[in-house]
Amino acid sequence: MAGDVEARIDELYGLPLDRFIPERDALAKELRAAGDREAAELVKAQRKPVVATWALNRLAREDPKGIAEPAAVGERLRAAQQRALSGGDTEPLRKATEERRAVVGGLAAAARAILEREGTDPGPHADDLTNTLDAAVVAEEGAQALSAGRLTKPLKPPSGFGDVVGLVALEGGKPARARAAQEEPPASAGKARAGAERARERRELERALAQARTKQRRAQEAVDRARRLLEDHERRRADARERVRAAEADQRGAAVEIRRLETRLGKLGPAE
Repeated sequence: MAGDVEARIDELYGLPLDRFIPERDALAKELRAAGDREAAELVKAQRKPVVATWALNRLAREDPKGIAEPAAVGERLRAAQQRALSGGDTEPLRKATEERRAVVGGLAAAARAILEREGTDPGPHADDLTNTLDAAVVAEEGAQALSAGRLTKPLKPPSGFGDVVGLVALEGGKPARARAAQEEPPASAGKARAGAERARERRELERALAQARTKQRRAQEAVDRARRLLEDHERRRADARERVRAAEADQRGAAVEIRRLETRLGKLGPAE
């Protein structure tokens, strides 16, 4: 019976958004009438998704293979980040980052297409779609929630996602120059060279890290500015729509007044 209830809950999250609450309440009522109070309460506890997560839930049903891609990309991205931090080749990190952008962009576009198909403007929901997909890439829990197709609210990726802050260096992943220095005979000259090499490498890494953090900060500032512009645009558009509605109402009122006056004038007959 539990499996049947879970299957029917899954069906709720695949319904058109306006049918979620009526169908949920009807199912809870049906289960309560059948004497399964626990299942009825479980169903009643299900929350209606917001627009963005509803689109992603629908996408999980229409393209389950595609919606599973963020999990695989996330594994490759984390491995590439760790390898790069350990002094390994950075090319896999570049490729994994590009792959993440492509997968997130493609799935977000597919979700926007679902909203457009249903007659909903996807613009106001674009950030929620992208953030949720990014969260599915960076965290296994997010990927599982996305694939399950029962999201109710957008997910938020951890701040700083995409850099190497907080990653643990892999054992055996030291740069080749450092390994070679350790393999030199323990002569004083060799130790001095190894120490100088490590100090130089540390300075390079610290400089690169500072540059990466500056780049991240500037990118975040650009995101914040763009979001403020978008919010201002949405407010202006809402105000413009309200002015159009008011003008249309005035126009209709004027048309009615014209017809009323013309009718009265016609009743008076021709002018003498």
